[in-house]
Order: sequence, then structure tokens, then C-alpha cells
Amino acid sequence: MNKSREVFLMTLGDDMQVEIIEEELKNAGIPLLKKHREGGAYLNIYMGKSMFGVDLYVSEDSYDIAREIIHELGITDIEGKEVTEMEGKKDLEANKQNKAQVRIFKVGIFLIFLLWLILWWRSA
Repeated sequence: MNKSREVFLMTLGDDMQVEIIEEELKNAGIPLLKKHREGGAYLNIYMGKSMFGVDLYVSEDSYDIAREIIHELGITDIEGKEVTEMEGKKDLEANKQNKAQVRIFKVGIFLIFLLWLILWWRSA
């Protein structure tokens, strides 16, 4: 089975819109991954609603079809943008992940160098 990576689709603040999109994508055979922002999952359980929004992800293979379905529904994201206006957001999300990985790598190298420096200083 060929697994493709998940890509960011949009962010919604209304749970009803999330359910509508989830059902439409399910009918089209497209699995949807929902990630609640911050403590949104807990608030959704405790209060029945989250004020942080839900990020929606689909597989990379299904992204274009999912965009078309959402565009036909006329649903906008949490900022009022249509899914056709958010093409740059997908790339932005990937760049954020890459920058975070590079930052972690740099911190790791710095810590290794610092440890080496401390050990060298103690042995001298």
C-alpha cells in the first residue's frame, strides 16, 4: 500500500462546518484528519465547542479533489478565505516544519559542541 503524506487543507472554527466537510469527503472516499489547535480537543469534550479552531488535513493524493469539494460547498476558513485562496498556506505549513527541524538540529549541534568544550576545559 502506497502511503502519501498528509497536507494542510484549511482551518475551521465552526464544528458544524467540520462535520459537513468530513461527511462530504467521506462520501468521496477521502479520509480526513482533524487536529484541534491548542486545548481545543479538551474544550470540545468539556464544553461541546472549541474557540481555537480545527486544522483539517488530507492525503497529498486527494488534496485537489478535496479543494474542489470544499469550493463547491462554499465554506470559508476561520479567516474567511476560500480554499482556492489558500494555496500558499500548504507550502507555508511545510516550511514551518522544515524550519523547526533545522532549528532542532542546530541546537543539538550547539549542545554537543558545548559539551565537548566543557570536557576539554576540565581536562586542561
